This record gives sequence, structure tokens and C-alpha cells, in this order.
Amino acid sequence: MHIYTLTRLKAVVAYTLKYSVLFYLVAPPSVSAMADTTALWLFDEPLGTYPSSVLDSSSENDYPLVLGSGGQLVAGVSGNALSITNQPAIGFPSGSNHYGLRRPWQVFFSDNGKMYWHNSRFAALMTDGEKHLRKEVGFVSPVDSRLNLGDFDWTVEFWFRLEDASSDEGVVFELGLIPNAENQGTTSLSFCPKYQCFVFRNGPSGTELSIASDKTVWNGRDKTWHHCTFVFSAKEDQLRHYVDGQLQPLPDKHEFKSLPSKTPSYFSLGRNKDWRHPLPGAIDELRFSVGEIYQDSFQPPDSFALDRPGVILQSGPRLLFDNTRATLEPVHLGNRKHLFIDDALLLKIDGADFVVNPPQRAELVIGDIRGAFRKHLTVVADTEGLIRIYNSLENDQLAVRVSQDGIHFTAPGDSEALSKIVIPEMVGGLGNPFIDANGPDEERWKYLSDYHRRGVYLYTSPDGYDWKRNKTATLPFRSGTQSCTFYDDQRQCYVSYHRSGIHETPAGDTERSSVVTEHRDLAKPVEFTPLSQSDYWQRQAAEAIRDPLPWYLDNGPLTPGGFGLEFPHAFRPISVDPPGTDIYVTKAQKYPWAPDTYLAFPIVYFHYWPDGPTARHALADPLRGRGSGSVETQLAVSRNGKDWERFPRPAYVGIGEHAGRDVVNAYIAHGMVRRGDEIWQYYFGETQYHSAYRHDPTGRGVYRLVQRLDGFVSLDSPYDDEAVVITRPLTFEGNRLTLNIDTDATGYAQIGLLDEQGAPISGFSVDECVYVNGDFIDTEIAWIEQGSDLSGFQGKTIQLEIRMRGSKLYALQFVDR
Repeated sequence: MHIYTLTRLKAVVAYTLKYSVLFYLVAPPSVSAMADTTALWLFDEPLGTYPSSVLDSSSENDYPLVLGSGGQLVAGVSGNALSITNQPAIGFPSGSNHYGLRRPWQVFFSDNGKMYWHNSRFAALMTDGEKHLRKEVGFVSPVDSRLNLGDFDWTVEFWFRLEDASSDEGVVFELGLIPNAENQGTTSLSFCPKYQCFVFRNGPSGTELSIASDKTVWNGRDKTWHHCTFVFSAKEDQLRHYVDGQLQPLPDKHEFKSLPSKTPSYFSLGRNKDWRHPLPGAIDELRFSVGEIYQDSFQPPDSFALDRPGVILQSGPRLLFDNTRATLEPVHLGNRKHLFIDDALLLKIDGADFVVNPPQRAELVIGDIRGAFRKHLTVVADTEGLIRIYNSLENDQLAVRVSQDGIHFTAPGDSEALSKIVIPEMVGGLGNPFIDANGPDEERWKYLSDYHRRGVYLYTSPDGYDWKRNKTATLPFRSGTQSCTFYDDQRQCYVSYHRSGIHETPAGDTERSSVVTEHRDLAKPVEFTPLSQSDYWQRQAAEAIRDPLPWYLDNGPLTPGGFGLEFPHAFRPISVDPPGTDIYVTKAQKYPWAPDTYLAFPIVYFHYWPDGPTARHALADPLRGRGSGSVETQLAVSRNGKDWERFPRPAYVGIGEHAGRDVVNAYIAHGMVRRGDEIWQYYFGETQYHSAYRHDPTGRGVYRLVQRLDGFVSLDSPYDDEAVVITRPLTFEGNRLTLNIDTDATGYAQIGLLDEQGAPISGFSVDECVYVNGDFIDTEIAWIEQGSDLSGFQGKTIQLEIRMRGSKLYALQFVDR
């Protein structure tokens, strides 16, 4: 028995209040404050969630269950619920035993206690001790938790909907030992519809207790939800049962014993250890607690789920270039800054090209890296002016370093330490912390990340240092690497990119790409349309998709699968990419200093094998000391955050010498920082190849990059001839036109105004424009006789004619001055 101190009692009361406020208000006399929630399964994961996905506990304890092929999620009394009905049948494809696709007897001549897809007909399971090779979600030992009911005060409660009144007996839950000898090593609760009673069995004490239940609600005709509660008083050896808050006839008194601890064990919902005796209905909001929560009849709570306030989304200007407007319809540019990342604003281009501008390479800012150090970085400028770099260290925990000058980084508040752990959980740096303008103060920072290889979860924080995890996954799929998330104020939604390996290269290797998800609220699980095995087969006939199918089989029955085809895909290889080249991470984000501008920095991986000729495969020879390939960062642009154009060359951050090191893998950090007219970016570079044969632990580092404001792409004109571009018809607000442009010393640019018929406007023609000559971030355009004032053209439809030679045009903007 635990001994609760006064401090512990206060914590227990606070936590119970957190989940039962409504309930206390309704019926305080019948509720005991001496209770601690052991586990609370809400089953609010999305409908259609596949087997092997995690069902989370919303208590302080981290007690995950895995959904099996013998259960599925349905609409519940509040949110969703677990129905003990089989998932749609599939034909299991061939595959390795490592993934649970081959029957163990084919390898070991006996089941040998292993879990595999063919015998995973459980509904929801927690297991510790079985020998499945791909068990990665971090199960606890059930017998070493307070799920191991015995001689202490406890409460078990849930909502239940009976669907088959003719069933002999169905298991609510069963906790047992592995191996299990003649049920002596089990504690279970079952329901017997025929006899309208529950049965509680406790093997260690030899107890089989029949518990009378309300016959009027278990007649099988109403099929409504009923609240069932079981409260045990260790002092009285008395188990009390309530239906919809009403006390039922007391069963005989018995002493219960817990199963022996430190023993391999399992905890199964809805079925027994052999996946038989299915519970004939659905269960919702199952809560185990230490203590007698209810001591008399009571009003059942509406729900134990926390009622989150609605999210108020900040609104930005509407998208100008959403591909829904006719080419000649005027663009209402207003006073927006327009970056020349593409031809969205242009009607005619003669002699000019869009060119990527790699940033300047600056200092090595983190060079002495020892031990674990994930390469997926995030850089954020906080509200105090500090530059933060987040990444994960030992045990995949998220850490942060801060800097005043962007060059010297230490742990926040401690100049002696290198970094500070801010999320002591297994997140692997697989997200990007960001400041969210929509969040309340206590949730100002957001972090959407894979957690413990279970799925993608939301973390929130008031300051980016103290984080808490939303206990239900936002997406029940594990992400292959860093998920990149940003808030799009122009479309009023959060956009997130997650890596998938569902496709394959021409040689049959994994081809990585990204799926894109959109969210109005990052805390709410995303509903999706599940795909059947036949759906996948049909898609495989039209596109190169990896086996096994369906995709969720890939990691075995006790570990969630990655992202498949349930969401749109982006950032796949394009025709100019060599075969066997794929996109590791997108680094997609919204450019903070101009609307209608989205930037991504795809991490592109060139595999030496198995695609391509043998001359390429030779690079993977261990004797050459390389590895599986090399990595660079490229640039992609978009006008809506969904449709992207990638520039393969020049590489935005290529490989090569930097600060005296020969970098062969270059992973840019997510995010950017503005300092004056410069944008600072960072990247992780290493001198060893991907999956290296020769390791260089001293060759890892973080480097600073310096980009011109708005300078990622420019519209370039040749030196030996004039280029002319004409914009689409547009309207504007303001009285001045400004450019971000670099003509160098012997280049120039001129801009003229055209009327609605496309004719030059007298006094403002391109020939009358004063030469723009020099390197400017923000220079006004003037005409010889008219000067710079354009107030007379506000609101009128015009076009711009731009003539350039030897120049790089980055951006234009109409302003008021």
C-alpha cells in the first residue's frame, strides 16, 4: 500500500478536480477527495484508426494501449469509443518476421511467445515481456502499476453500450501474467448479458465474484450508453457497483490480492488473453483510480475529457495568387511587398530569369559536439531578443541553446552549460517549436512532434522552456523525421508537413516524400478517410508504392505505421532529379516579412545504391569509406503553402568547405531570424556521409548563414542585353514605389507605368524613369519630370513595365511616405 503524505493528498485532490469539476459540483457528498487517477482512456483518436495505432491515457501516468484487429473506434458518449468488433479483414502479405508478417513457426518451429499480425486479434493491449521484435511505443509493466488491482482502495468506471444481449460473457478488462497458468495469474472484470451481472475474478485470492447489475438497463433493447462503476474498500473488503450513479445490491465481501510484481504481464481490454470472449458492445472513457471516488449514489459525469476553449485564429490578407483568377483580372496588390520568387505577378517576361541566391557562409557557431546530437534543428527569435536553437540530445530529449549575438550559444540562464533539456521525453527533435499568435499566454509556444514513435502530438508552453504534451495524438501515424509546421494567417489554418516512405524508387528502394495536413486546432485529432487493402492495391497499380499493403502493417502489430496515402503528398522527386534521389525534410514555412510568400528548404538525399548504374553503386563500397549517400539543402517556393516549385540548382546550401571543414551533409535548420537588412539561417553540417562507414565524431557542427532580406530568389537580367518584363494589371495603395534591387556598378533598371490599354502613361513611361543604379534594400523610383509621387494612380488599374540590364530584382512595394 502507498502511504500518502499531506503533500501527496493535495496533489491528488488537485488532479481529481482537474478531471471531475462538473461532477463535484453536481454531487459533492458522494465523492471522496482521496483519489488518484491511474489511467484514463478517452478513446478519442480518429474514427478509422488502423490496428497498431496507440490509444493514449490522459492521466498523469503514461499508459499507452495499442489498437488491435479485434477492436475499432466508433462514436462514443463523448467523442469516440472503443467497440469490440473486428477491423475489416485483410489478406496478410508475405514479409519478414521482424515486421510480424511471417508466422513464427515458419522461423522458430513454435510460436515461442511472439506477437505477429496473424495472432494479433486483441482489441486494445498493453504488454510487457512478450518477444515481439518491433515493440517501440514504451509500454509499462501492468503488474507494476495500480492497474494491478488488489488489497487497496480503488475505483474503476466507464461508459458502456450493450449491443448483444444474447452473449454469454464478455471481458471488460483482463490483467495477466506471461505465461499464464490456468488463470491463476489473472485479474479480470467480465459482463454476462444473459444473467445481467458482472463477474470479477481475482486469481491470486481465488475469487470469482458475481455482481448483480440493473436488469432494466441490460435488456438489450435500448442500446444506450450507461455509466458503470466499481468501487472497492480494502478496509471493508467490500466491492460496490453503480449503474448510472445508482448503487446496486452489494455482493459478498472478499479480500483481493494483486498479481506478483516484476513479472512479464499484459493488460487487455475487451477480450481475454486468447482474444476470446469479446465484450458485446462498446466502452468509453475508462478510468482506473486509486481511492474510493464514490461512496454513495451520484450523478455520473458528462465527460472526463478536458473542455478546451475554442481557438481564435488571427486573420491575414487574403491570398492574391490562389490559381482561381483569370490572368488579366487586376491584382489588388495594395501596399503588400511582393517578392519575385516566381512569375505570379508577371504577364510577359523577355530575357529575364528567376535565379536562386545561396546565402553567404559565416561562422561555425557550435563546433565541439560530443555524444548524441540530432541534426534536425530549429532556430527561433524569441520576444526577448534571444536567438534560440532547438535540437535533441541524449535519449532524444529536446534541448535548447540561446545567444544574444547569434554566434555564441549557451544554455539559457547558465553560461557554464552548453544546453538545457526542455522536453525530457522521447521527441527526437522531430518538430519545430514556434511562437503562435493564436495561442493564449499559457500556450503561446507550440511544438508538433513525433513522440516515442507513437504518433504526432502537440506540446504547448508559455515560454518555450516549460512544455506539456496533449495526451491524445493529433495524428495517429509516426513521422519518419522532423514534422514542419507553421500557421498560415492568410488561409487561417495550421499547415504541417510529415515525411512518408510509402513510395518506392525505380529500383525498389524507399522514396521519401511528405504528406501535408491542415488543422484549425493543433490539439484536436485529425479525422481522415481510412483506406482499405483494395484501395491500396488500386493505387499501387497507378503509382509506385512499397509493400507491404496496407501500409500500417509495416512496423508490426505493436508499433504504429508511418504516413501512407490518407493525406495529400508533396515534395516528391521531379523529372530532373537523378533516380534514387528523395526529400528527407521539407523545412516548409511562411516567410514572415511579406504576404503571399512561402519558402521551403528541402533536404535532398542522393542515394548511392540501389538506383543508377554500377559506377554509381561503387560509391557505396565500404572500402571507399563513404556511406549510403550525401545530402544538400535546396530551395522551393509557393504562393499558397500547398503548391510548390523547387529549384534544384544552385543548391541553397551545398556541400563543400566551410570554416576549414569538408562538409558532405548539409541540413538547414527550420526557421530564420531577421537582423536589420539581413536574414540569418543556420545549418547542421557533418564531414561524414549518411550511414557512414568512416565516422568523424569531431566533424559535426552548426554554421551560420547570412541571406539578404527578401533575397532568396531574384529576377535576373543579362549583362549584355536589356530584359523587359510586364506585370499583370494591378491596383495599389500608397504614393511611392520602392524596389529591393542590386544592379551593381554597371547595371541599371527603369520602371514605367502603363494604362489599362497597355499604353505608356505620359511622364511615367519607362524611358522617363530615372535610372536605378546601385545596391538597395528599399529605394524609391522617380521619373524625370514627375518625381516619385504616385498618389494620383491609387486605386486605378495600371501595369508596370520593368526594363533591366545586369541587375537582380528581389522585391517591389508601394508605400506611403
